[in-house]
Amino acid sequence: MILAYSGDGFLVQRAVRRAFTARGFAMQDVTELAEGMTGGEVAQLAAQSGLFGSSALLLDFTSAFKGQAGVKGRNEVMKVLATIPEDSLIVVIDLEATPARQKAFKKLGEFEQLATPRFGALSHWVRLELESHGLTFEKSVPDTLADLFGEDLPSIAAEINKLAVLDEKLTSEQVIRIVNRPASRSAFDLIDAISAKKPAVALQTIHSLVAQGEAPNRILGALTWQYNLLARAVAIKESRSRVDATVLTQTLKVAPFVAKKTLGLSQAIDEAALKKILTALLDADVAIKTGKDEQWALESLALQLATK
Repeated sequence: MILAYSGDGFLVQRAVRRAFTARGFAMQDVTELAEGMTGGEVAQLAAQSGLFGSSALLLDFTSAFKGQAGVKGRNEVMKVLATIPEDSLIVVIDLEATPARQKAFKKLGEFEQLATPRFGALSHWVRLELESHGLTFEKSVPDTLADLFGEDLPSIAAEINKLAVLDEKLTSEQVIRIVNRPASRSAFDLIDAISAKKPAVALQTIHSLVAQGEAPNRILGALTWQYNLLARAVAIKESRSRVDATVLTQTLKVAPFVAKKTLGLSQAIDEAALKKILTALLDADVAIKTGKDEQWALESLALQLATK
């Protein structure tokens, strides 16, 4: 049996663990192949299933086959997978599987695409996570967690694990107090400073967040998430004759206070300005991910946006 997963790294890793567990395999009993994987090695290990009982393999295509250089090796392994006996369990991680590879995986066995939930889908995912832990909560709690953490799924899942020990109905205020996570709550403060052309205040906000233990890349993530909401709000305003906070709440699938704040900020931003902002955010993201000083990249972004 061949199972393949693509999409969000956290969701894929969790699905992989559940797939092995459901079929009676502990992760320590699974043979994992990543960098240096060859078709011959996969064939040899899979063949042991008939000789020594059921075997389980985890093939990490994402780590093993990178760029153009990895195409030949990946194609070699894909050909081997087509010859694997049914009594072998092989799970493949291919986070960025192309449509062609997705189609190939479906022919070989089962394929599942686990995309990162965004906007309304994110709140829905949080709700399902809370319910899976048997928690009772106010209707606004999923939106609150989504606002606090953005698309940081591992942190949301970890926080829900902690909240699960509470034997009481959760409220948004209670969650904010327990989580005590300043980055997303202060993202709008940072945007306010930038919009008001107050670079000194913007830098103070960044320094305060970092001093409270927030990593610059997380602050940038929260900032990007809020600006993406702003971009969608601007697009909605340009396509409709009348837009209010209620419309944005329903369309963007966000908490009412987020919609109200986003609507206010959208009044002073047009499509051209928004394009420059999103380009600057992308440049800062690239700088952080390519080894540049994270805090300086964030501070440079804030100065760039607040002084234009």
